[in-house]
Amino acid sequence: MSTAPVARVLIVDDEYYFRQLLIRLVDWEAAGFEVAAEADDGTAALQIIGEQPIDLIITDIEMPNMNGLEFIGEVRKLNSAAKLIFITSYDNFSYAQQAISLGADHYLLKPVDEDAVEQALRTIRTQLTEKWEAERYINRLRIKAGDVQEPQAGDARAQKRQSSGTALISKTIAYVTAHYAEDTLSLQSTASALFVNPSYLSHAFKKETGESFVEYVTNVRLGEAMKLLSQGATGEEAPAPKIATIARQVGYKDPFYFSKCFKKRYGMTPNTVYSGSYSDT
Repeated sequence: MSTAPVARVLIVDDEYYFRQLLIRLVDWEAAGFEVAAEADDGTAALQIIGEQPIDLIITDIEMPNMNGLEFIGEVRKLNSAAKLIFITSYDNFSYAQQAISLGADHYLLKPVDEDAVEQALRTIRTQLTEKWEAERYINRLRIKAGDVQEPQAGDARAQKRQSSGTALISKTIAYVTAHYAEDTLSLQSTASALFVNPSYLSHAFKKETGESFVEYVTNVRLGEAMKLLSQGATGEEAPAPKIATIARQVGYKDPFYFSKCFKKRYGMTPNTVYSGSYSDT
C-alpha cells in the first residue's frame, strides 16, 4: 500500500459556481488529492500560499485585479514548487506561451472536460509521488553520510536555504527519472529545463546527495538496464530485447560503451545477466 501523502490543492477562480463545479467534477480523494482551499482572486490566493503548504494550484487566467498569469508570476517569486494547471475560456496562443514560460503542467479550456481533468491529475500525482520519493532518497543519503545537522533554532534564512536546495535536487531527480532514456540528457540540458546555472546545479547536487550528477544518472540508467536484462534472463515477455536495444532504452547510443559501464558497475557483462548464467545470491 502506498504511504504517499495526500496532495493539497488550491483552486483560484473569480466565479464561485465554477469553483464548486470543479470541486464536484472529480473524485479528489480517489485521485490522491484534497481541495485544501479556494480563492476568488490572486491576492487572496497568495495569502493562502503564504499560510499553508500547497502541492497543486488550479487557476483561471481571466480574473479581475490580478489575472492568473500575474498571480503565478508572484507565486514563482516565492520559490514555490507547486504544480500548476491553467484554465481559461479563451483558446489564446499568447496565453499558452506565457503559461508554459511560468512552468504550467497543463493548460485546459473551459468548459472543462472531466476526463481531461482526471488525466491531468493522474500525471501530476505521478510527478508528485516521484518528487516525494526523491526527497526521501535524499534524506536517506544524508543520514547515511551523517549529514543530519539541523539549522540553528530561529535561523529562518538557513532553513529556507536548506529547503530551497532540497526542492531543487528533488526536481532534478524527478527530471532524470522522466528523461534518463534520452541520450541527450546531460547536466546542461537538465539545468536549462530547471532554469538554473549548470555549475550551481552540479555543486548543489553533489552537496545534497554525495553523488555527482553524472554518477547519479549512470546509476539510474544501469539500474534500469539490470531490471530489463534480468527480465530477459527469466524469460519474461519473450522474445526479450537485444542488448543494443536495452542500451538505447536506458539512454546509451553506443552498446559497447554501455557494456563497459555495466561491467564496471556490476562486475559482469550485460550478456552474462541476459543469459541467466550468474547467481545473485
